[in-house]
Amino acid sequence: MNLSEKVQRYAEIKAEISELKSEADNIEAEILKASEADLEDTKFKSAVYSDISGNTITVTNADSVKLIYPAMLKEIFGKAYSDVVKEEITYKLSEPAKRLLSAVYNKEYIKDGSVEQILDGMKLDDKSRKTLEKKLKGANYSNDVKNLMKLGGLDEKSARENAYLVSEAVAWQNFVKLLTLNNEQLTDEVVERAVDMIDSAVIVERTPKTKFTAVK
Repeated sequence: MNLSEKVQRYAEIKAEISELKSEADNIEAEILKASEADLEDTKFKSAVYSDISGNTITVTNADSVKLIYPAMLKEIFGKAYSDVVKEEITYKLSEPAKRLLSAVYNKEYIKDGSVEQILDGMKLDDKSRKTLEKKLKGANYSNDVKNLMKLGGLDEKSARENAYLVSEAVAWQNFVKLLTLNNEQLTDEVVERAVDMIDSAVIVERTPKTKFTAVK
C-alpha cells in the first residue's frame, strides 16, 4: 500500500470513526434519558444497563461543586476553613468538603438521624453491626452499598437505599461538627444561617457520567 492509498484508507477510517461516534453519542443520549426517568423520585444515585453478553453502561449522577463566595465559607466554618478550602491562586475545595457542601446545597441530609440509628433498623447480629459501624463512612456510595450487601445481608435495592441514608446522616453530622469549631453555642439559628449562606457561597451542578464495562 503506497502513501496515497494509506491517506485514502486513513480518510475512510476517520469517516467511520465519525459515523460510529455519532451513533454512540445518540445511544448514550437515549441511555441518559432512560436514566433520568429511572432515577427520578428515587434515592438511587446510579442506574445500570446491560446486554445479554454482560456489557454494562452505568449512569451516575455526579455533582460539580463551584465556589462562588469563599469569604462566606470562611465566616461559616471559621477555624475549620483551611480544612474545607485549599487556598491557591484559585480557590479549590477539598473532596470531603465537596461532598459536604453538595449535600447541604441539595438538601440531601438527615438532621435527626445517625448511622447507628440506621443500623438499628436492620436487625443485625453484634459482629455484623460493629463491622458496619467501622465500614460505613458515607464517603463512597458504591463501597457502602457493597458492604451493606456483603456484611449486612441486604438485597441490592435495600442496600442502595440505606447507603443513601447513611450518606445523608454522615453529611449532616460532619456539617455540625465543623460549625461547632467556630461556635461555642450551636443554636438552630446559627445552623440555618450557615445553610442559607451555603446556597449563596457555592453552586452545585449535577451532571450524569457514564461508564462502559466490556466483557473480559
